[in-house]
Amino acid sequence: AKVVAIRPEGDGQIGPSVDIEYTLAARDGESERLTYDYLINATGPKLNFGATEGLGPDGHSVSVCTASHAKQAADALAATVERLRAGEQQTLVVGMGHGTCTCEGAAFEYVTNVEQHLRKAGVRDRARVVFLTNEHELGDFGVDGMLFKDRGMETTSDLWAGSLFRERGIEPILGAHVEKVEDGAVHYELLDGSHHSLQAGFMMLLPPFRGQEIKVYGRDGADITE
Repeated sequence: AKVVAIRPEGDGQIGPSVDIEYTLAARDGESERLTYDYLINATGPKLNFGATEGLGPDGHSVSVCTASHAKQAADALAATVERLRAGEQQTLVVGMGHGTCTCEGAAFEYVTNVEQHLRKAGVRDRARVVFLTNEHELGDFGVDGMLFKDRGMETTSDLWAGSLFRERGIEPILGAHVEKVEDGAVHYELLDGSHHSLQAGFMMLLPPFRGQEIKVYGRDGADITE
């Protein structure tokens, strides 16, 4: 089942409760009101592509946040590889689609997978791979970085990620907030206030997340969601 409304003050007849709709096929269309003593609102994120103009599968970039998005991204990447095989030069941009994105690790994983895929396809020499991120340093991942300890040696995620990127020829752009995505171009602002544009044939940019749009009602039934 899924929650569609929260009634933190009850409805005048019962105490605090949530309205749910069943998602099982056998109970399609059924709803129920469940009371609670304590509510944990852990719905998962809503993909907020609307935060950036032109962002997302309905705009001018691809995503890997859902299975259908990942399939679309894979198809777009395959088309880019074919253009590279035909002798074209291509720029591929992977990263954050907004300054408030919080899933940097997924983009880091994806950009290294893409770079390896280009090598296996034999077209790496014609491709420029750019990692566009809101992180202030590589390996921050939104958690202020990590420290790796192995056989008595300590390495920061910044040094490790930087070394990997230099080895693989991945170009990082740090401290970036994407302002707009157009067909074949991404426009972004850096922390110093400067504005830039990057032409690209392939763009996988993750959206920021927000809470699910669940309604909240007062005791009298008034909408108090805001």
